Amino acid sequence: MKYRTWALVGLGWALVGCGEAGARGGSEEESLAPRGLAACSYTVTTNTYDGPDYWGTLVFKNTGASAMTSPTISFGVPSGVTCDYDEPGWTHTQTGTTCVYSRTSGLTVAPNASYTFYYSTNSNASWTASNVTITDPGCGGTTPEPVPGLTVNQKKVAEALTSIWENDTPTLDYAYSENIDDGRGYTNGRAGFCTGTGDAIQVVQCYVNLRSAGNGNLLAKYMPGLTTINNRFLSTGQSQASTAELDVVGNWVADWAASYNNTTTRADFKACQDQVSDALYYAPAMAEARKWGLATALSRMALYDAYINHGESGAKSMIRAANTAVGNSGQVAPVVGYNGITETAWLQKFLEKRRDVLAADSTWIDAIDRVAAYEKLRRLGNWDLSSAVRNDVRARDCWSTQYPISGYTVRNINPDGTWSTPGTYTFACQ
Repeated sequence: MKYRTWALVGLGWALVGCGEAGARGGSEEESLAPRGLAACSYTVTTNTYDGPDYWGTLVFKNTGASAMTSPTISFGVPSGVTCDYDEPGWTHTQTGTTCVYSRTSGLTVAPNASYTFYYSTNSNASWTASNVTITDPGCGGTTPEPVPGLTVNQKKVAEALTSIWENDTPTLDYAYSENIDDGRGYTNGRAGFCTGTGDAIQVVQCYVNLRSAGNGNLLAKYMPGLTTINNRFLSTGQSQASTAELDVVGNWVADWAASYNNTTTRADFKACQDQVSDALYYAPAMAEARKWGLATALSRMALYDAYINHGESGAKSMIRAANTAVGNSGQVAPVVGYNGITETAWLQKFLEKRRDVLAADSTWIDAIDRVAAYEKLRRLGNWDLSSAVRNDVRARDCWSTQYPISGYTVRNINPDGTWSTPGTYTFACQ
């Protein structure tokens, strides 16, 4: 059961990502005006930590149109590991398992250029840095606060739960591609990137930067058609349903799937989907959570899912509505702690506002049970996601209205992100 997503943030192109048109509700705040750059466009080509040498290496390529002038690098390390060395020109801070390195002097990384960053820690075990994020004033990003978003395992749980709503399985479906006739062209991959809304083109451009057509990139040949569609989208501000420019070139659906299913190209293709998804949904959601003082993994996970489902504009509209509902009509940030407002009270109102947005649309009311899962976790108090997450709940179990049943398969997601399908369960909201 594939559920559509949409977004209103950009990474090199302005976009109105895939999906849920009805969830916008036509409000002024949720207009379809294209937005500009929201984060750096880059590809991490090397990510290693050599335990015996206490030495980490990150190599990233600037795939954007503008030069980076003073990049900030943020990444996660295993629990108990401390970042302990600054290369010349760099300084770092650490909060929990997140290390943030900032420049003490200017550094230019030109478009299409790569930069090698070295760091050290107190760990003699080998591992890979997680959640690598690069921001820079030159590409519209902002320096991240030294505050973690979700831990590695919490993010696995969050993405597995969202994947149930997107593909009815906790396993991220990188190979998925289909025209679901929603007026946005082909819907693709782990986050529903669409050919007619400016986000699928970002995945393909990232992939082209890593791998040429001569080196097995089956999607490179579609870039001219994607660009034509994207230019039409940008000039009109309207999602583009036509796939004619792609269909004349080849079998888009088959080539998208093959790009992931081929073990030779899989790593590059997966990395690009992960990078674009993080830039469009995860990083903005975590920044918004920090702004409003949402400190728990559950609140951040709920906001992350809302960004994927409703896009930046839709998520922010619901945040404003929740703020007003808890007595913060002036939109004072942070909201948690303001006039005694608690995080659980705020999350309750946010989920209710999101429920109402979905319920107001005749098509997308069928996806309303996805909101109930977060409400159940709130009532259970599973704030740090340390207990297993199970979507054995429907909106009608949490609220008195007899909402339609979405029909998602019930799954059990463990705190480390592994999952199973339970043999028995009872629908309930607590």
